[in-house]
Amino acid sequence: MVRPRDQQKREAIVEATIKLVSEVGFVDASVAKIAKVANVSPATIYVYYKNKEDLLISIFVEIHGQKASAAMEGFDESSPLKEMFRKIWDNSFKFIAEKRDRMQYHAQFLNSPYSDLVSDTKASDILRPFLAALECGAREKVIKSVDENILVSVMFSAIPVLSGAMPAISGSTSEKIDAMQKNIETAFEMAWDAIKL
Repeated sequence: MVRPRDQQKREAIVEATIKLVSEVGFVDASVAKIAKVANVSPATIYVYYKNKEDLLISIFVEIHGQKASAAMEGFDESSPLKEMFRKIWDNSFKFIAEKRDRMQYHAQFLNSPYSDLVSDTKASDILRPFLAALECGAREKVIKSVDENILVSVMFSAIPVLSGAMPAISGSTSEKIDAMQKNIETAFEMAWDAIKL
């Protein structure tokens, strides 16, 4: 008999995995340890995931999709490219600043052997309108015509660094973002200047 799935248990497993991977890494985050932190039996994890690898990959794909969806919130294809870029920049900054634990997991995953096992087309599909806008901007000679991975890296690499400085500022996430607004604006303009023609 298949046990029914409980969303709260699944969320507890996800949270426990993110916490444990942050503390001990992927190798030492065993199913038994994850289950203990999640306050479920190890067998419960297998109700939701085939194995540890499936669990780790599923969490990454979920975070990656959430990050892409957050970035594209309010995206308007009819806006000038710089405004599109700014919207995605601001959305990305907010998501990264608010979801630091998830972004740490995301970064660790990307630098692990598990990343070779992922082909996440959902996030790519979500970002497709922005990537098409970059391609169009390059064709129309608004931005440099280079590989999209380079463009995206140059455009967004400052965000994790800036959001990493936020814990030193007291207040809510939005208050911290307001306090850092000058640095955020400077970093955005530098990123735009780096890709524009």
